[in-house]
Amino acid sequence: MSDDFNLDIMQTDTKLEKLYTDSVELINYARNIVVNHVNTVQIMTYYSLGRWIVETQQMGETRAKYGSKVIKTLSEKLQKEFGKGFSEDTLKNARKFYLTYKERISETVFNLFAIEKSETVFSLFEKEPPYSLVLWK
Repeated sequence: MSDDFNLDIMQTDTKLEKLYTDSVELINYARNIVVNHVNTVQIMTYYSLGRWIVETQQMGETRAKYGSKVIKTLSEKLQKEFGKGFSEDTLKNARKFYLTYKERISETVFNLFAIEKSETVFSLFEKEPPYSLVLWK
């Protein structure tokens, strides 16, 4: 009976080790998915904010005569609504981000994400990001 008991312990240890290994692998996989989606959503959010600042408030110009007031006012309102994370510097950087990458993010992706707020865009993100932020080709 001692041999059976030791075999049971060894099988239990093996199963437990497999459970642990599978769990670690799953958790790391899930965390990577979350990080990738969060990064993609942040990129699209700041791109969209930058676009709206340039296209809507500045009528497509690189700077509006009243641009700093627009950014200051928008920052104040967004911070009241959401707290930290929408400082004037952040919005200026979003504006610069849009101006730098406006040719690399498709109109379809922008519309699905920012205008329609469609979950369809996330199926595109699962395959690979539908944009390129690489400056060289």
